[in-house]
Amino acid sequence: MSPPVQERGWSSLPADLLRDILSRLPWSSHPSFAATCKHWSTIVSLFYPAWITPVLLNAVDVGSTRIRYYSPYYHKIFEEDGDWSRYWEFSELIHPEPKVKASPMTNPVLHHGLLYMLRKDGRLAVYDDRQHDEGFKILDKPTDPGFKYDDYYLFESDEGDLMAVLVDRRGSPLYVVKLNEDVMEWEKVESLEGRALFTGTLTTMMVKTDVKWIQNKIIFPRLHHWPDVVHCDLVDREGEVAFVPKSTMVSQDGAVQDKSI
Repeated sequence: MSPPVQERGWSSLPADLLRDILSRLPWSSHPSFAATCKHWSTIVSLFYPAWITPVLLNAVDVGSTRIRYYSPYYHKIFEEDGDWSRYWEFSELIHPEPKVKASPMTNPVLHHGLLYMLRKDGRLAVYDDRQHDEGFKILDKPTDPGFKYDDYYLFESDEGDLMAVLVDRRGSPLYVVKLNEDVMEWEKVESLEGRALFTGTLTTMMVKTDVKWIQNKIIFPRLHHWPDVVHCDLVDREGEVAFVPKSTMVSQDGAVQDKSI
């Protein structure tokens, strides 16, 4: 008499089949997949969702094929092998004698089709590519915003306003100011109205968020120690974008790290 056939449960599905199933699921469903059982959790590889908090373009050398992003949430730099031609168009027109040096604290900001840079004294320099030969022009207004500060970060808000974060020498944000374009003067912003402001790198951005712990806050990168660099691919799966390390080690106990789900 042949021995009875032992039924195989969901927890005994082959790893290759589980990986194929997982590859068809959105990133946000992976934690639930991993929680099914220990065997299933070992199939889920480490990834870093880009949708939890904004990821800022950190630094990259011109001509390099590697693009770097800094995430304030993970305090990590994600480095992706990329093709510059996908993101940039290079111009052969280079002004021989620029009149304004770029600020070491902030990138130029494109606002209403013009390129703006903020000077230490609160003045704005503006560049119009239709008048390329004239280079940057320093505007008569606005002038000093009236606050003492050491560093400054210029950015365009999510509502299209030209704004700046003013910071003291200890790295603490002092004020956020907005340009009143009707009178061309800086005005102090009293409330972020539920938004989160990410700054302290060459890119500054303001976003509306439902995450309560970052609402109405100015978030600086924790650069008291240099963040780890993660070599990864930037993967878009059904509208969810995540950084996937090129080589991931599966945890021996099948645990899923909180910040990777």
